[in-house]
Amino acid sequence: MEAHTSIHSKSTIHLLLGGGIDSSALVPFYLPRGADIKGIHFNYGQPSFDGEHRSIVALSRYYEIPVTTINLGLSITNTNGEYHCRNATLIFAAASILPNEPGILSVGIHAGTPYYDCSLSFLKDIQRLLDGYFGGSIQIEAPFLKFTKQDIYNFCHEKKIPVEITFSCEYQSNVPCGECPSCIDRRMLHATT
Repeated sequence: MEAHTSIHSKSTIHLLLGGGIDSSALVPFYLPRGADIKGIHFNYGQPSFDGEHRSIVALSRYYEIPVTTINLGLSITNTNGEYHCRNATLIFAAASILPNEPGILSVGIHAGTPYYDCSLSFLKDIQRLLDGYFGGSIQIEAPFLKFTKQDIYNFCHEKKIPVEITFSCEYQSNVPCGECPSCIDRRMLHATT
């Protein structure tokens, strides 16, 4: 499976980390490319924030990368498992705090979801807006855009990514609920190995 990226080894890569398998896989994807990697994790009122944060801290320690956690001061509404405008909100929030220098924002979106903000059209639209604001100095990347969830899980297994430190639940922070789409995906992935 080919990754969707135009990586420049001298660029700073700002990873939008959510604590789950998809975004966690971004770290070992970029590390071998010699990039300067920094993580950003947002609190947007999600019920899973504490579990996500534990995962992010463990990931930061494991790979020895700096991660900044930012409280957005708002709650993004979850309707039937979909956080409307979440990826756009987080991308623009991250772009607004980046240093005034060229950089790359990377997100862990992947194929197999019906959401607009997990599509090539979304990436093109976001890039056009970022170009308008930043004159092309900030690029958006989604290396796993053409990967299925299973492809990402296989990548994690191949690269020996510690999946056990990731957290995937949409409704709880301590013990995963076992019923949300993220918990169901994770259970299905574990059943295939």
